[in-house]
Amino acid sequence: MGALSLPPAAAWNHSPADVVFKVMPLHGWRSRRVAITVAIGAAVIGVSALFIVLQIRPQVAADAAVLPPIMPTADAPYASAEPQFHIPAEVTASDDARSKIVLTQPEVHWVFADGANFPPLVSPCGGYLPSDSARVGGHQLALVSPQAWKLSRMVVYRDVDAARQAMSERRSALEQCARHDDGNGIATVWIWQPLQFGDEAFAAGSQRYRGSTALHGHQRGVVMRQGRTLVTFFDSGQFDVPPTLTEIGSYANVAKPFATKLASESWNQ
Repeated sequence: MGALSLPPAAAWNHSPADVVFKVMPLHGWRSRRVAITVAIGAAVIGVSALFIVLQIRPQVAADAAVLPPIMPTADAPYASAEPQFHIPAEVTASDDARSKIVLTQPEVHWVFADGANFPPLVSPCGGYLPSDSARVGGHQLALVSPQAWKLSRMVVYRDVDAARQAMSERRSALEQCARHDDGNGIATVWIWQPLQFGDEAFAAGSQRYRGSTALHGHQRGVVMRQGRTLVTFFDSGQFDVPPTLTEIGSYANVAKPFATKLASESWNQ
């Protein structure tokens, strides 16, 4: 099986031609099957089309990266003593529409997940963040393959202060663990920059290295806070070319409409 890698954000707006949708049976996830094959043109998909066909590359080397987990886990911290918040369907409607983009590549699947117990994203020092225990709800759509994934994730926190803390912890981790020792002579190097939309936002990306040589294994995307909700658009895969801030920052074009929508929601204040 060839490894799969991801195109830059600018390509996410294109129509995925010649596609077949398949379901990946992952425990704890809610999968949806597209019953009818439909052709969706770029004019229909527009900026809301976060995902596109994953580009196939030759089999990667034995030192391929282990991708960060994205499945909800039973031991993940969240505000378990509080009622769980269910994000209104009108806010997540774009994910339902996006999942109707039909896929043909083998072992590439759309997968939904709801809840507050997601593994952390953008945690350069490793592990969960203190603010994760203040999560009360979430929604995620992921495009998953054996060697890559890309996702959109919304996480709702107990209140605005907790969401602010979640952003602050991530910025601090990006500074403190800009070069994280992964062991065996391998390090993950992070870059990031603030972005000007929503209440606050930033772009971040990482690449694995052995010394000064880039290895397979990247992460890149944007994180935005609007009110008490964090929205993340991120991908991870086997690129061995380090991401640039210009490339990563362009992901903001996909996230900005969510900032506008969430700013108008009374529950998100």
